[in-house]
Amino acid sequence: MDKKLYARVRLLFGAVLVLSIATLGVAALTGGGAAVWIRGLIVVAIAVLLLAAARRTYDGSRAAYRRMRVMSTVAPAAIVVIVALPHDGFPVWMKVEQAAVGLLLAVVAVAVSRKTVRRAYSRSGE
Repeated sequence: MDKKLYARVRLLFGAVLVLSIATLGVAALTGGGAAVWIRGLIVVAIAVLLLAAARRTYDGSRAAYRRMRVMSTVAPAAIVVIVALPHDGFPVWMKVEQAAVGLLLAVVAVAVSRKTVRRAYSRSGE
């Protein structure tokens, strides 16, 4: 991963982290239910893991690249389910926040799935 892509990915994952921490703040102010707190904490943890994976990917770790690519691809699909379910325990404000997180992660997934990036982390380098 080149320096420019790393900076972009780090910025996007940082935005996910900030949004997730803000979600916990809103939950504290509004008295969010257990589902809100659990999901909020999970997304904060995922954002921290993704930032660490991005750093390790930048340092050349193929395993970290795979983890980052899979997580940034699968998470938006899970978020679509959360946003689409009508009565799942998540308030509208959290669904909006989750949609924003999903979009940020989808942007990363597209960026790190480009052929040149995949090739750089393939086993054979091809």
